[in-house]
Amino acid sequence: MRFIHLVISLSLLGWASGGPAQQLAATKVRKAKRTADKTTCAAAVLFEAQTGKVLFSYNPELPRSPASTQKLMLELVVMDAVAAGEVSLEDTIRVSAEASRIGGSQVFLREGEAMPLREMLKAAMVASANDACVAIAEHLSGSEAVFAARMNAKALGLGLKHTRFVNAHGLDNTPEGQGNTTTAYELGQIALTLLREYPEVLRISSLKETAFRDGAQTLHSTNKLLERFEGMDGLKTGYTGRAGLCLVGTAQRRGMRLVSVVLGARNARVRERETMRLLEWGFEHYAKVPLAEAGQSMGLVTLDWGAEPAVNAVLSNPLAVVLRTEQKRQLKSKLELPAKHPAPVRQGQGLGKLKVSLGDSLLAEVDLVAEKSVERVGLWERLMSYF
Repeated sequence: MRFIHLVISLSLLGWASGGPAQQLAATKVRKAKRTADKTTCAAAVLFEAQTGKVLFSYNPELPRSPASTQKLMLELVVMDAVAAGEVSLEDTIRVSAEASRIGGSQVFLREGEAMPLREMLKAAMVASANDACVAIAEHLSGSEAVFAARMNAKALGLGLKHTRFVNAHGLDNTPEGQGNTTTAYELGQIALTLLREYPEVLRISSLKETAFRDGAQTLHSTNKLLERFEGMDGLKTGYTGRAGLCLVGTAQRRGMRLVSVVLGARNARVRERETMRLLEWGFEHYAKVPLAEAGQSMGLVTLDWGAEPAVNAVLSNPLAVVLRTEQKRQLKSKLELPAKHPAPVRQGQGLGKLKVSLGDSLLAEVDLVAEKSVERVGLWERLMSYF
């Protein structure tokens, strides 16, 4: 069941034109921009995960090399294949000569070595192992090139127009302009899709360290913020000379999950600092406010010629909004239900709406539907009801 949500974007923070709210918004925007400017990183975006709405952005559409953060797309394609029954995480993968020769971050897989897909994925996502990525790609698609095409097809399916992959791992081993490319916004869309469809991936991305090769080796996460930032449980780091330092982070506090993307930071310290600043800013100034649950009763609607006198009007979907913390008390709701509705009605049939506003601005509306079906009575039954 889909959620009905709304996030107040930064462009709407000063809805009270010219007043204190506008001045407060301007101050907060200035504070947020300090976390992502040309002196610290090339691009940055902050999302609320459940709605996917952007809370902050800096150069969101700037084309950049993603480095190893593109392994999020590898993970998404793998999880799609598992969900479709194409492969199992328990499948045995045998390492090819090609996979064993990949450079960069690796777990030094040996040609002919075999281990489950689950372990290979763990090596790719925790230790950023490029050799594991190639082994996975060859297992699913026969070759890395075909797997990269599959990643590109997935990107197109998500509506990502500025994302292209030439390999499975993110190494910039191609000429400038011919390599992996994406934007902070589109990389964020990949992360959001992964979290929505396969939240179990957080069990891997949250690992600070984990046993590998039956305990003979320990993999250490490349995401050092797992130890330093409250609520942090993912997602993926990256680095190449072309890409700079990159990090797609996610953290959850007080029932709200945020996703940050920082691309092209000067060094690891800056990458981590800017990620923490973005997330901290989001948690400080926004809150997810659940307003009602799906199926919650909002009132009775009298039925004309109904087998029952009335039907319960319930919410078709859960309703939540993401607001600045000081705006929560300014919410107003309005029920729109008819005094009478002709029978018959069918379960799930629309009867009215619940509208939620902030000041004069409509934030969200959700349909109110019939809780159950109620038949129409005939003339004879209606006449008999008077006796």
